[in-house]
Amino acid sequence: MRILMIGNNLGIQSGVQRYIQNLLLHMDTQTYQVDLLAGPCPPNQQSTGPALEAHGVHWYAIPDDDKKRLPALVKFLRTHKGYDIVHLHTASKVNALACVLIRLYCPGAKLIVHSHIVYPPMTLVWRMAHGLYQCTAHWFLGCGVAAGRFVFGDHIDQKTNFTVACNAVDKGRFHPDEAARARVRERYHIPDSARLCGFVGRYNHQKNLLFLLDVFAAMVQSDDRWHLMMVGGGEDQKAIDEKIARLGLSDKVTQTGVQEDIPAFMNAFDLFLLPSNFEGSPITLVEAQGCGTPCLASTNVPDDGAVTDLVHFLPLDAPLDQWAAAANKAAQGGPHADHWAELEGAGYEQQEAALRMQALYELLAGVGSK
Repeated sequence: MRILMIGNNLGIQSGVQRYIQNLLLHMDTQTYQVDLLAGPCPPNQQSTGPALEAHGVHWYAIPDDDKKRLPALVKFLRTHKGYDIVHLHTASKVNALACVLIRLYCPGAKLIVHSHIVYPPMTLVWRMAHGLYQCTAHWFLGCGVAAGRFVFGDHIDQKTNFTVACNAVDKGRFHPDEAARARVRERYHIPDSARLCGFVGRYNHQKNLLFLLDVFAAMVQSDDRWHLMMVGGGEDQKAIDEKIARLGLSDKVTQTGVQEDIPAFMNAFDLFLLPSNFEGSPITLVEAQGCGTPCLASTNVPDDGAVTDLVHFLPLDAPLDQWAAAANKAAQGGPHADHWAELEGAGYEQQEAALRMQALYELLAGVGSK
């Protein structure tokens, strides 16, 4: 079976690309010939490309830019034929037009469209995109129900050709690890007596990091043992640096840049902070739970991925001292407990998730039906 998977770019910092990497590295690439169409890795990020290519995935470059993306897609589809499945990952209105092109140039393929975002407010253009998506796709996936409804329409989850494809993670990597916890803290000179909260992700409006710094300042006021570790980078770097200095937190905040060994950092944290303005169903929330790390997120983060009692939510308009109190209560400190029985029971183990995806591909392609 030939599968074309379309993502955004190869950067490990992208939650969508981490999902794609996790899925493909657990798929049988002998049975399924997989081509990945995605943009190159952005500067200063680790690329998922080498690991995927070593696993038998063929990567083809496409611009990670809406204006250039559609003409490049047409050029690719004109010269690459014979796909049984096209699996398009989307967080964009523009990809509704991509679906039209895919149906035009790959008439024999079954099209799966996979939503990864909730990005309010809903607009008329998004409503128009709903119609195009629903007219072109054979199957709809969402990282959660909220993501499916936002990108495909309010009632998409009532259709028989919609399923949730949860952001599963590899329990062989994301699990409680005291040695990793000690290693990260030693590397960055975080004493055992410190309470360490952390963030992993892109520095952008979505992640709401300027508000996170306000929350952290309130946490320090309530307990001077708190230290913040920020893993990532992005377009808000300058604004974040300036705010750290303005709040007088320079000796309390460690910025590591983009890192690959996310499980080690999750284990080092006493608390994972995610006060996002909007999300689909963030994979980092599942990664944290896999490591047994307590989490404090905004209510703008859908609760699909809150599988365990490790996850706590507060609205963004809650007073900062309430955020600080919730952080102090959630972060108990000490060794992280294993919550994989709950995560596996909810379908968040990566190998099982890959098998479910393979079964969907075979159902749509009619494998074994003759």
